[in-house]
Amino acid sequence: MKYSLFAFAFCLVFASMSFSQDTDMNIIPKPQSVTSASGTFTLSNKTKILAISDASRKFGVILNAFLKRNYGFELQTTSKPQGKNIIQFAVLEQEGFVGGALDGYVLKVAPDLIQISGRDRGVFYGLQSLFQLLPMTFDKEVKISAGEINDQPRFPYRGMHLDVGRHFMPVEFVKKYIDLMSQYKFNYFHWHLTEDQGWRIEIKKYPKLTEIGSKRPETMKEKNFTPYVGDGVPHEGFYTQEQIRDVVAYAKARYITVIPEIELPGHSSAALAAYPEFGCKQDYKYKVQTTWGIFKEVYCPTEKTFGFLEDVLTEVIGLFPDSPYIHIGGDEVLKDMWKDSSEVKELMTRENLKDVTEVQSYFIRRMEKFIHSKGKTVIGWDEILEGGLAPNAIVMSWRGIKGGIEAAKAHHDVIMTPTDSVYFDFGQGDPAYEPINIGNYVSLEKVYNFDPVPKELNADEAKYILGGQANIWTEYMQTPEKVEYMAFPRMLALSEAVWSKPDDKNFADFSKRLVSRFAQLDKQNVNYRIPEPLDMTNKVLGEGEKADLHLEPPIPGSRVFYTIDGSTPDEKSTPYTKPLQIDVPDNGRVDVKSVVMLSSGRKSSVYAATLLRKTWHNPEPEPKDKRPGATYGLAFTRADGAIKSIVSGESKVFGVQQFARVYDLKQPFGVNFDGYINIPADGIYEFQVESTWDAAIYVGGEKLVDSAGIKDRSIHAEVIPLKAGLHKISFWYNSHGGEPFWRVRWAIKGQQWRNVGGGELFH
Repeated sequence: MKYSLFAFAFCLVFASMSFSQDTDMNIIPKPQSVTSASGTFTLSNKTKILAISDASRKFGVILNAFLKRNYGFELQTTSKPQGKNIIQFAVLEQEGFVGGALDGYVLKVAPDLIQISGRDRGVFYGLQSLFQLLPMTFDKEVKISAGEINDQPRFPYRGMHLDVGRHFMPVEFVKKYIDLMSQYKFNYFHWHLTEDQGWRIEIKKYPKLTEIGSKRPETMKEKNFTPYVGDGVPHEGFYTQEQIRDVVAYAKARYITVIPEIELPGHSSAALAAYPEFGCKQDYKYKVQTTWGIFKEVYCPTEKTFGFLEDVLTEVIGLFPDSPYIHIGGDEVLKDMWKDSSEVKELMTRENLKDVTEVQSYFIRRMEKFIHSKGKTVIGWDEILEGGLAPNAIVMSWRGIKGGIEAAKAHHDVIMTPTDSVYFDFGQGDPAYEPINIGNYVSLEKVYNFDPVPKELNADEAKYILGGQANIWTEYMQTPEKVEYMAFPRMLALSEAVWSKPDDKNFADFSKRLVSRFAQLDKQNVNYRIPEPLDMTNKVLGEGEKADLHLEPPIPGSRVFYTIDGSTPDEKSTPYTKPLQIDVPDNGRVDVKSVVMLSSGRKSSVYAATLLRKTWHNPEPEPKDKRPGATYGLAFTRADGAIKSIVSGESKVFGVQQFARVYDLKQPFGVNFDGYINIPADGIYEFQVESTWDAAIYVGGEKLVDSAGIKDRSIHAEVIPLKAGLHKISFWYNSHGGEPFWRVRWAIKGQQWRNVGGGELFH
């Protein structure tokens, strides 16, 4: 096998390495076992690499490429054992090394020797740890403290996903993404290659897939769904088969397996735009979609469609020879066109399928059987459980962990990738200031605390959890720089979640080690999200208490600028030089806003903290009329009492469009909402009403937001400190005629909004 030089731009900050578990050793992910010893090893240009076999010489090439790039010198390689100042790679062949882990390694540092031993891939991971122990720069030599690391991953599957269907990403960035994955010991790259908005892989037998399916005339602008607003900018791009092979080889040299995803039977608008004969409606005008969501355009389960998909997958399998897996999607399949199709009805009769859910299961089983015949294993999103799971399929559980639990209990392999922990398209800060994203909120800490093994599984069932993966969907990521912003540093938190032992994990310790990695990411030109100043937290002040804020820069060499007058800070604002003491007026608030400026000149998003001097609202008693098992819920009633409905569930959106079938909405009417909201934790919460005409929100009996007299669609918001538990909430909306709209939302201050209720009503 030919091994190319690595293009890593490793430049690492100084880590004063002392081998003990409670030291400042800054390796991410955290190793399993570390012991200290006396003495130091001196690395200089006089150090030699001992490489006895071809396998060990390969790692000498990798090490020299790193040293040349970062320090300007290379080491001499010798095949003759020497007594002093050598680095040796011991590539072992036997089974059972480091607890049987293929990826395990031992890194030993003694005064005269650094030795990395393990099987092939394990030695590579040992090198990544060694790289993180070296300083950014040194003059002639550097001393590394003696000791030993015994390390192996907790899970065999450690994945990162990248969607290139919504927005195409160039090959150069895909390779950079793979480089970044490899240095944090990920081993699977899930490449999402087909979508409603674009087909991105060349298929020789069906050239129109890329001639037509890889192009769309424009893209929806921001979140302008209704009314739709396009940006007028054509978007296109696909990877040739030569480029695919190049990326696969590039990843393999970095011990990463590339898993292709070809979506079926849904998310297939782009393919059907190219070949409409594989849809159920021959006279239907299929198109490459320009907006986001779930679409009714799906493959029709006919023999000619299965033949087409088998042809496509045959070419795909040939392009990814080393991947044991082929991902076929299987998610979010709207079945409207199947219900109206005579061909589907014939299929249901012939195969004794009782409904269209079983049609979907038949579709997946049919494709799984074909892929299995090619020596590959199918992966699908957890919807493939519906109607019965294909016998050899692996479930990728994304709609929470429920699907993964169900599959593991049935003894099917599972990869955990739940939205609420590892969807990196979700926001990671205050939506008022963060770049536009799909919504919701997944913080760095939440990613770090992700555990792929649910507590509901016993030890035998837990064996079916292969590992975890983070997903990056690119609806709102037009550029590689935006992908990097959403991925980093959350990718580093995930690397530790899927590698390190749960008992060793500590977010405070991780955060301290993380600081040392930012200089490396800077050197690699990664547009990571700059962390907040250390004390940007919302605070509720007691009587006579002043707010003491310590806005220390989160990264060495950076500076913090702030405002307390509500204005947006920049580099011309007041620089932080010492702790702030802020006196908040009684029953009042102060908003502290800050930005972090790196030494390179790159500026962070705005970070805001709200300081309140206001009485905490204690939880209301539980509602006496709650339904069995319900702890919160809202009732809405039209002003005249003619319509009433109960909706139970936290943060659920519900409208009252049924009014339109009964009432003339051009005439004035009113809607009242009453009930309880479940506050998950003590904190400062923000409530917002967006409406035409009059609306008001009451929380805990306090009138919080009032938009009375407003005649255009506008937003009003206010904050309140709330204790965890149930709180009374009510709001009303009065329409004065026209086309009314209202929406009430809430969130812990600085996080993503959750909808409580609303409606958009038309005559």
